[in-house]
Amino acid sequence: MSYLTQKTVKNNISFSGIALHSGHDVNICINPAKPDYGIVFKRVDLKSNNIIYPNFNNVTNTSLNTTVENEFGARVSTIEHLMGALFGLGIDNALVEIDNEEVPILDGSAKVFIDKIISSGFEVSNSPIKVIKINKEIKYSKGERFISIKPSTLSLDIDFELKYKNKIIGNQRNKIKVYEDDLRDIYNSRTYCLFEGL
Repeated sequence: MSYLTQKTVKNNISFSGIALHSGHDVNICINPAKPDYGIVFKRVDLKSNNIIYPNFNNVTNTSLNTTVENEFGARVSTIEHLMGALFGLGIDNALVEIDNEEVPILDGSAKVFIDKIISSGFEVSNSPIKVIKINKEIKYSKGERFISIKPSTLSLDIDFELKYKNKIIGNQRNKIKVYEDDLRDIYNSRTYCLFEGL
């Protein structure tokens, strides 16, 4: 299957579950979309101004989750596992209908999304994917945290290290080549929470 042409899901795919932060019951449906449509959220519980584009310009919160919001205040939060699943499977176009403001957490990973999307199948178009080309190295740091992005050929290599003060989690490192490696361990990575008594 080519990574160079745009792809969508073959059929509508539904999920239901509880939202991690709000505790609400939430239903979502991933619908096929035409080339160049992109990934779009539609809040079906709102009658108007309910379209939200999950791009970096619309990110309004990154504390404990990722939230995107439109200019009218309609938002969708905890999108990271769903967006990771769509990206990891090369889905460029989909309409994601959701009846609340937070994506359900399911099993705490991207695995349930991945499994159902794969079983539904894909529709591959003849339209080329859109690529952002990195021409020079970009670095950003804040305190002990830092990220750098370097130019590459047609690949996405990620080298990630977590240094966590909690002894159970500790220091962890993972290096992957997104288009070459088996990503099952990544898809199965779960959200974690710490319980600390008074």
